[in-house]
Amino acid sequence: MSPIINAFAQGIKKSGVKPAEVCVPSDIPFEPNVVKQLGVDYFHTIRGRAIVFGTGLKLANPALKVVPVVGDLMTLGGNHFVHASRRNMELLVICVNSFIYKKIGGKSVPSTSPVFSLYSTFEEPFNIPHLGNSCGAIYTARWTALHTDELVNSIAEALNKRGLSVIEILAPGPDYYTGINNIDSNLVKFYHKNSEIKNNEDPRNVGIMPDENIVVGKFTDKERPTFIDVYNAQLSKVIGDKFTPYGPVPTSRTGAGLGTGKNESGGKDG
Repeated sequence: MSPIINAFAQGIKKSGVKPAEVCVPSDIPFEPNVVKQLGVDYFHTIRGRAIVFGTGLKLANPALKVVPVVGDLMTLGGNHFVHASRRNMELLVICVNSFIYKKIGGKSVPSTSPVFSLYSTFEEPFNIPHLGNSCGAIYTARWTALHTDELVNSIAEALNKRGLSVIEILAPGPDYYTGINNIDSNLVKFYHKNSEIKNNEDPRNVGIMPDENIVVGKFTDKERPTFIDVYNAQLSKVIGDKFTPYGPVPTSRTGAGLGTGKNESGGKDG
């Protein structure tokens, strides 16, 4: 099994979230047997649209734990990521970064599959943790696919966060549209070897630069009201007692109160 899939499964287990509560919209292919093993609902979306599908799922059923899995280094669907972060939608965005860099830590990256264009790596990549944090994400982290224990812990923590979390996973594959199971083991080992953990580092300082080691770690972990919190607060203020709050009342991560269809005020999940 892919180390990313394995970490995802272990993270769900460690979080205390039931797999039946998890929904994964993804623009990266998952094998059907992998989805069956995970025991989650899965939607394969058009390229770059997993976050907007996830937003719709969360608003339709706020009791769900929605985990959009995206690729392409945010170059497709990046605007959806910006606005989901701004709104603090309660999503865990996992960005599988399969971008191929020419150099890491001043060393030439091992040769990649010839299906990659010779001209594909001249653009400077997004600093994804910084982008997420500056737009309003409450939790940001980056790991390589081989930082398995750290990745499990981050997924477990993020699943218990109320708001938008983003975890970047460096996992180069053999081509642009690879499935999540198909990663280049030699490249991942190179990335892992040439990375250094700097937990709590300012996300502004963790851009991937050719002359420096890759900085990985958990960078930010904070709290702020979610989109649904703000929606309920505003309409309660304007409409008063006539307004029925939307979604379940937030509870601790025990599974209690999720999927009941009502909150303490009698409001429906929708």
